[in-house]
Amino acid sequence: MLILVFVLFSGCLSTPVVRENAQGALHSHYEYSVGWSPGQGCYERVTGYVYNAGNTSFNAVQLNLNLVNTGTGTIRDSKAIFVGPMGAGETRTYETTLDGECTREYRVDFSFVK
Repeated sequence: MLILVFVLFSGCLSTPVVRENAQGALHSHYEYSVGWSPGQGCYERVTGYVYNAGNTSFNAVQLNLNLVNTGTGTIRDSKAIFVGPMGAGETRTYETTLDGECTREYRVDFSFVK
């Protein structure tokens, strides 16, 4: 019975939030939602893609993701994702998780480093 409860309540617990972010020619479309698993507890699962809408290549692109508590503005967790070089018109996908607490509300803030 306990296993059945874990299976039923694992996975997504919220409606996904979809965002678009741009800094110059670099754009990212991403989605995040709350998930839960017995081993990890509550987390935000972030999936998306980065695309270079410009005519210039970038040697090294990195995404910085912050899980921010909407009530206090404090950062609960952060991840840096190295995307690598991106040519003009190129698209890359990414996926990660950010550690949260089940009793808090969060948003995902995003920035590029190039």
